[in-house]
Amino acid sequence: MMGWGNSQDIDSIGIPGQGPDRFETIELVGPHLRVSGEISLLRFNRLSDLINHNRGFIRLTGAQLLRRNGDPTGLVVPELMVNQDEITFIGQKEEDVSTAETGMVGGMDRPLMERIPRELVIFTSGHTLTGTIHLFSETDIATFVDSTDPRFVPMTSVTARSLADRRVISHFGLVLVNRTQMTAASLREKSGSAAETGVGVD
Repeated sequence: MMGWGNSQDIDSIGIPGQGPDRFETIELVGPHLRVSGEISLLRFNRLSDLINHNRGFIRLTGAQLLRRNGDPTGLVVPELMVNQDEITFIGQKEEDVSTAETGMVGGMDRPLMERIPRELVIFTSGHTLTGTIHLFSETDIATFVDSTDPRFVPMTSVTARSLADRRVISHFGLVLVNRTQMTAASLREKSGSAAETGVGVD
């Protein structure tokens, strides 16, 4: 298992990179936790590649506990380690998304295979997530839900609605959904009112 704070561990498995480590602002949302902070990309070019090539705990710096609707609380810690198994999704606001994530085309898994955008609704125990997923052209919804790789699935232009309080809506430019937290999924054109929109909390 690799440590999150050691870029030498990343280099040892042959991940290319240039220049100093970069940090990106993210939110971690789980059944019992919502927190924002910064994560080091180490030698990776994209957040999605970093997350899907590591296991264990995610290291956040400048971590701030958030309320269920995303509002900040007064609790801030300089460093927080969060278990990936307890994360439903990782979100980034539109202004924080790296240009390297744009389009989600290619990537470190099957980089030469063509992907096409599909509008999906994903259900977790606490949220409905509506957005765009770039799937390989041969992938249908049944194949998608049966797959185990990548563990964290990238979605773009995402609306997240709380199932506990349907008035609580958040918007993200990028979301990485933990497959182990998915309970159901549907193509948006077949989802009906599940993809409803409304006044939300950013």
